[in-house]
Amino acid sequence: MKKIELRKPKDDTFWLKVLSVFIAIILWFYINSIINPIKKREIIVPIRYNISTLSKGLVMTESDTKEVRIVVSGTQDELSKVDEKNIQAVVDFTNVRQTGEMKLPININNPYHRINIESIYPKSVVVNIDNLVTIQKDVTVEINGNPKKGYIINGYQEEPNVISIKGAESDIKEISKCIAQLNLSLNDRSFKASVPVKILDSNGKDITSLFDLSQKSIDVYVDILKTKQVPLTVKFKGQLPPNKVISKIVLKPSTINVAGKEEDINSLNEIVVGTIDTRMLENISTFQFDFNIPKNIKALDNVKQVVITIYTDSIVQKSITVPVEVRGLSNQYLAQLNPDKVTLKIEYSQSNQNSIDFSSFKAYVDVSNLTQGNYSLPLVLENPNNIEDVEVSPSYIKVTITEKNQTQ
Repeated sequence: MKKIELRKPKDDTFWLKVLSVFIAIILWFYINSIINPIKKREIIVPIRYNISTLSKGLVMTESDTKEVRIVVSGTQDELSKVDEKNIQAVVDFTNVRQTGEMKLPININNPYHRINIESIYPKSVVVNIDNLVTIQKDVTVEINGNPKKGYIINGYQEEPNVISIKGAESDIKEISKCIAQLNLSLNDRSFKASVPVKILDSNGKDITSLFDLSQKSIDVYVDILKTKQVPLTVKFKGQLPPNKVISKIVLKPSTINVAGKEEDINSLNEIVVGTIDTRMLENISTFQFDFNIPKNIKALDNVKQVVITIYTDSIVQKSITVPVEVRGLSNQYLAQLNPDKVTLKIEYSQSNQNSIDFSSFKAYVDVSNLTQGNYSLPLVLENPNNIEDVEVSPSYIKVTITEKNQTQ
């Protein structure tokens, strides 16, 4: 058997060097444990539900946890470099194939190699999985407020009027209606607006956030018209006998409320319902007319027919003599008139004869601020009966003004 002989190192400092390295290592660990010790830190990380890994046709409706508490450890220097946003808590749905309540693990993605994950709470979450369905729903436009006074809403048009709603089957069943609420603020012009769509349940609660909508808003065109009360009138053709006159016309109804574009309404002052031949008129005549509203005008009253009653009367002529008075004469003067009486030829309706006070007619000349001399002054007539057709003869009076002393 060959004998192994240990040779003594030529360098007597070899063991000193080994000892120095050993001591250095111990000192390094010792110093780091004091200056840069191992520590722990708790961080709170929001859970990210990786819905993209869920099978087609399924959707997560709810979960029991939104965040996770993680305890990490490392040296003080390394912990100071940790940004909580870089540590992710992820729930994966790759193996989920059915609906219902299930428990899934929380996976932690830690990009820091010198940081250790000590604990996670909770380690799993309970989620509900439901079928993902899509339905079509009509959109109902609700208009709040009013247009400006004197204007009305003629109607509105929405585009589109049907939208697609995608969501969990259990949430879809809670849908009561789909609305677009439009607020008016004393508008006086037609306009188009983009209106947000809301999904409401049977209690009126807004549950829009539960769904994906094909249209988050719709366009609504609102037609606003100006209103006006317009008189109804009738036209006449032919001539009445010389001694006849139309004394009164009664239309029932006499007006109609209409609406239209502002320029059309502003130019509409009356609506002629028909034409009557005056040769057909008696003392009291009644006619019925069906009439049409002008184009581009909308009737607000349910009026299709107008009843017209026409009253005629005989014309009476009468002549009366009225003395001429002098007004405004100074006390120092006297006045002589030529003539001192005038003739009034009066025409009036026979039906008004008993209401006329013929003694109430007054005729006078005004000599205010006039001195002595000869004048031709216009005759002034007081007609309290408001009879329009009165003829005066003569219409001028010769007036001579003298001083009282001269006359004496």
